[in-house]
Amino acid sequence: MFRMAVGHSDDIDLDSALTTVFEECDAALEGATPRAGIIFGAWDIDHRALVDAVRRHYPGIELAGATTAGEMSSVIGFSEDSVALAVFASDSVEMTAGIGGNLLADPAGATGQAVAMARSKASQPMRLCLVMPNIGGAEAGPIFDGLRAALGPGVPIIGGGASPLDPAAPLGETESRQIANDAVSRDSIAILLFSGDLAFSFGVETGWQGVGPRGVVTRTSPEGVLEIDGRPAIDFYARYLGTGQPPIANPLAVFEGGGSDRFYLRTPINWDPETGRVGFFGVVPDGATVQITVAGTEQIFEGARASMQDALAAFPAGRTPDAALLYSCATRRFLLGTRVGRELEMVRDLLGTSIPIAGMYCLGEIAPMAFPDRTQFHNATMVSVLLGAS
Repeated sequence: MFRMAVGHSDDIDLDSALTTVFEECDAALEGATPRAGIIFGAWDIDHRALVDAVRRHYPGIELAGATTAGEMSSVIGFSEDSVALAVFASDSVEMTAGIGGNLLADPAGATGQAVAMARSKASQPMRLCLVMPNIGGAEAGPIFDGLRAALGPGVPIIGGGASPLDPAAPLGETESRQIANDAVSRDSIAILLFSGDLAFSFGVETGWQGVGPRGVVTRTSPEGVLEIDGRPAIDFYARYLGTGQPPIANPLAVFEGGGSDRFYLRTPINWDPETGRVGFFGVVPDGATVQITVAGTEQIFEGARASMQDALAAFPAGRTPDAALLYSCATRRFLLGTRVGRELEMVRDLLGTSIPIAGMYCLGEIAPMAFPDRTQFHNATMVSVLLGAS
């Protein structure tokens, strides 16, 4: 048995919101005792009071969570400044939480601490690791390297970056929060580790399409891409989009090696008109093949649909998923504006009304692409996860 129950409220009073959340979760649990939960919480609520209330209502629950750029669920759809809680009950799947601090300065130590904490409470083989790290202005690669070293091979790493408490703060000065059991922390990584008889699948899609010829990154710096095809990086954008700041609506496709047409996206966040450097949210490696991308509103929606279609196609044959988690990007939310709730509606159209859904808008999405052990940091992407009993 595997069950996910979801409660979600946008009441401005936290106590009233939690009363609604607990009533909804309890009703959906139908008497089952939850073993773990995930909090998706707005950045301007009292997170200490939120965690204490959840732990009181569900004593001993393994709890993970993070601040978000928007919350979504099958209960009320998309909302901001709200609280969504997904709780899990199972008689065959173990779910254990962990947290590690000082993440940006010591990613190996923080990730090792989080995995060790969660792993120490699990007795079955690890199957899936959901992660909610502080990303800030740091390069995500060392975080993934630390997780992989601690988890070993064969455990997919999926999740999203916690949103800052001040979304307008410069990168590196963010104040996101991460939650694990009783801890409410910053500059940390929170994880929820699934072990045992779990069936799961995931899909990773964007909706963006490449336009124009591809180029090769020929020079980079810690601040971004300096040259593409031996010319200032800004020229690669200016050829198609004119001069000035590259728009976030046109992220750069970075292609995986080996001749693959699969790519991950990098959103431009700043530029230097004197040097031609373009800075991105995430690393663009030297020697990478890149291309400008475009997407209209309907194409972005189709990316959400394709993400869930991929997850459904990959779910173990003969099994029916019991729950869905969604990790979408703050960039998608910004570009979709008042129509952002349509992403969740498209997912619901595919899943029907019987499968509960919970999720968050992230500061960067985390998921493998072609290979489960090769975790990638994504921008402007929808990651869909399906869970059930194997």
